[in-house]
Amino acid sequence: MYSVLLISYINWDSLMEIPAMLSAGGCEVDVYCHDKKSWALQNRFYRNHIQAASGEQEFTSGLLDFVTRNGDAYNWIIPGDDVIIRMLNDVVTDPVLFRKIMPLTQIANRRILGSKAGFSTICEQFNILTPRFMIYQEGMNAREIADYMKFPLLIKVDQSEGGYGVFKCDNQEEMEERLATVVKKENLVFQQFIKGYDVNVEVLYRDGHLLVYNYSKTTRIMGQFGVSTQRLFYPNNEVESELLRIGKEVGLSGFGNVVFMFNELDRKHYLIEIDLRPNAWMHYGRFTGNDFSVAIRKMVSGDLSLLRQPAPVAPVPISLYKKDMHRCILEKDFKTIFSWMFNRGGCWKYVPFYDWKLLMACNRFLADFFWKMASLKWEKITGRRTA
Repeated sequence: MYSVLLISYINWDSLMEIPAMLSAGGCEVDVYCHDKKSWALQNRFYRNHIQAASGEQEFTSGLLDFVTRNGDAYNWIIPGDDVIIRMLNDVVTDPVLFRKIMPLTQIANRRILGSKAGFSTICEQFNILTPRFMIYQEGMNAREIADYMKFPLLIKVDQSEGGYGVFKCDNQEEMEERLATVVKKENLVFQQFIKGYDVNVEVLYRDGHLLVYNYSKTTRIMGQFGVSTQRLFYPNNEVESELLRIGKEVGLSGFGNVVFMFNELDRKHYLIEIDLRPNAWMHYGRFTGNDFSVAIRKMVSGDLSLLRQPAPVAPVPISLYKKDMHRCILEKDFKTIFSWMFNRGGCWKYVPFYDWKLLMACNRFLADFFWKMASLKWEKITGRRTA
């Protein structure tokens, strides 16, 4: 059996269906995490939970010790979130260990991991089409930034994730006000704002080989630059050659979410982000013809060829049950709540009925969040705190 170690430091719900996907791909999954309530454990598809220490330094040193002693027992080690990737990237210096534990084969390109500034410089080095950018240097003034970048532009805090730390500025006054609020300006990135829409491409690479990808347009998000809760998946191979090239030249090896901005003016895809970790959308490739479990099963057998859809499929709208219901409660989107309740558009197929443990965890989270919102509303109306 192909053994996998899934590492979770930050308790992100993006990992909650990854053990099921890996299991369907012929893998046995152990989860290394410190939180017993971790979403990576809220399922029936992992084999063992390895208890980790909770402190950042203790977690990292304990993990490296565990891998040193037990690494040969695992065919694949998967850091599951941006924070643990950055933590490991700061301390792993041995090229052999780096290749074993990180989603990258070439240690020389490690600056792409968890750093928006590093990502931009990698794009420049490998001639990857990306929006115009500038990295903040001490002493820069707003006028020289504005003259080079033009408006509108985005300000991106270097080590941020989940849509946080990204700000849009339409003029110099807004930029100066925003800069005044940013405490950590080291490696702050200014990026050209492109008129168009986000394209998310979930990928799986192995030693630079692209194994599968899923192309989608974001249709619903939480907040302006938050996580997406609904996407429209459809066949599109316009980025395939670039995905193949990036994988080989940069040395990608593992799961990733590759984000492009499609420019509606010149009809080109501009790469704006690569997060080299798994996410919840990958499990839903089975509804689009790009089944990640099938690609994993091929990889386990030694086949590193690209999985292609058996036939063109119509566009498929997919919503993530837990995330989208969370958004609905937050935004009071009762129309979509009723869609989930009455299976409009067949959306029940995206509810994790296949795993009672995961379904219960999702519903428990949503119920707790609903009552929290209701309590805050009641306090606002009555002026009295709820028990």
